[in-house]
Amino acid sequence: MAETISHDARWGEYAAEEWSDAMVQSMKLGGIDHLFFVSGSEIAFWQESIAKANERNWPAPKLVTVPHESVALNAALGSAMIRNQPAATAVHVDVGTLNYGGAVHTAWRGNYPVLITAGTGPRAYAGSMAGARNSAVQWVQEPRDQGAILRQYTKVDHRLEHQDNPGFMVSRLLQVAMSEPKGPVYLTVPRESAMLKFPGKTYFPMRDELGIARPAWPDPADAKRAAQWLIEARNPVIYCGTAGRNPEAVAEILRLAELLALPVMDSDRIDRLNFPNDHDLYGTGPEIKDADAILMLEALVPYIAPSAAPKPGCKVIWAEADPVMSAYKTMDFQADLWLPVTAAAAARAIHDAATALLSKTDMSRVAERRERSAARKHELMQENERQAQEAGRRNPMHPRWVAYQLGKILEPETILLDDALSNSDYVCSHHGRTRAGTYFGSGGSSGGWGAGAALGAKFAAPDRDVVLATGDGYFMFGTPMPALWTASHYKAPFLTLVFVNRSYTTGTNGLVRTYPKGVAVRNQNFEGGVFDPPPDFAKLAESANGYGETVREPGEVAAALKRGLDHVHKGTPALIAAYLPTLVDEMKLRQGM
Repeated sequence: MAETISHDARWGEYAAEEWSDAMVQSMKLGGIDHLFFVSGSEIAFWQESIAKANERNWPAPKLVTVPHESVALNAALGSAMIRNQPAATAVHVDVGTLNYGGAVHTAWRGNYPVLITAGTGPRAYAGSMAGARNSAVQWVQEPRDQGAILRQYTKVDHRLEHQDNPGFMVSRLLQVAMSEPKGPVYLTVPRESAMLKFPGKTYFPMRDELGIARPAWPDPADAKRAAQWLIEARNPVIYCGTAGRNPEAVAEILRLAELLALPVMDSDRIDRLNFPNDHDLYGTGPEIKDADAILMLEALVPYIAPSAAPKPGCKVIWAEADPVMSAYKTMDFQADLWLPVTAAAAARAIHDAATALLSKTDMSRVAERRERSAARKHELMQENERQAQEAGRRNPMHPRWVAYQLGKILEPETILLDDALSNSDYVCSHHGRTRAGTYFGSGGSSGGWGAGAALGAKFAAPDRDVVLATGDGYFMFGTPMPALWTASHYKAPFLTLVFVNRSYTTGTNGLVRTYPKGVAVRNQNFEGGVFDPPPDFAKLAESANGYGETVREPGEVAAALKRGLDHVHKGTPALIAAYLPTLVDEMKLRQGM
């Protein structure tokens, strides 16, 4: 008599011999194209199941060998941010989990829908079942609660247990990860569980069969009230932070902004392109303290009170999928209207409400705002170009000039990752990004995101150029050699521009801000903030089978960047290191010392 497997009649049937076979199929069917894999003694089941799936034409993600855990997780983040679908990682027990490092913070704060996995030290008595303990090291690989390592940084964590349905559990975790607010989930997998047998088949629902929660829609009365405030204001503005993480939001913000001639500004915590940078309405708005109506769209930290806070009487509308920002303990922002919706839903609903409300008098006021923004944009662009040309005449080389030349080589569809930190303002001033999904920051405050994220972005978009602009400190934090090696090995090349100022902002500019009259500043003792001379980053790239070049003169930058991109187009990762003054020297240059 055939064995009966209890399941919902709506679930699909899948061929499977072991539990891990179900997990890899559920991953692929749930939107995961890549499993970024770092080898470990108890996770060979991933390799076997994906190899088996490839041989038998079962669905499975591509297994990508990555020689370091933080790079693997950052690569998963890079893939997820480009595809707007989940990616996954696999590492070794608690030590591999710990080696994810600051990438865990980035995954959490950046709302990346990634499935983070790790094996667990086998517990079963040696020889008692498949996957049981068979190595002395496995006795030291079991913490009290492995899930607790990441519990503060994930939406949910789960240890796969013998009573689980493995395919279902993967689908469920992906359902949670992809529902707003999106975020990482953590799955620990005992080897004994992964190697449990199936009678040749299993049943489980796919992620989308469970269903992704659809974004809420604003109350029509709230949308109408918000529209009235924005229409009637003399000095309204939109502030965005992470709205562009969902690309459809960019189009909706553009429609609303153009309808009402609302200037669009970026908050301090920007990690996505929220609005075309060349548009007349971009960057032309008032500061928050000067506005009389503000639409905050997933702005997170648009100002620091009290000096920059909205003035009394200013109407503040705030759209946020998690309106109380429950992932953050301290949030002292106030709003007249909180909308518990995504930026795209808020912008669309307010646009529709405003369309029905506009009068001839309103249109006259809108036209005046439009004209004012266009004039302001012209002034800003002229001043930006003037400053770039002036920077190009300076020697030692100015970081603005490097960023300006970078902007010159970027095609409209090029994906730019910004990890430049102290030079990020220059990158943003000159990158010229106009299309959703072409500019990304990490979303967190942990250094080291860039190289791994660029790798993952290239896997997700193999036909597009991927360029990383990074500070040298952040670049080193990211253990870049494994990322460059993986890029070379899989022919997934990207271009890296390193701003080599041999300095940490925190230990130089930050020291001056904190102790402007302190002993360290008086004695010009910046030990701990400067690492000069720096590593030879060009040789680092060469050691990982890539192309590397260092430039020291302003006139060398443009040609070097073009050479780097030529190597990328030929299949080789490339790195251009732009040698700049230290941040200490830069402070002196700006003071005319």
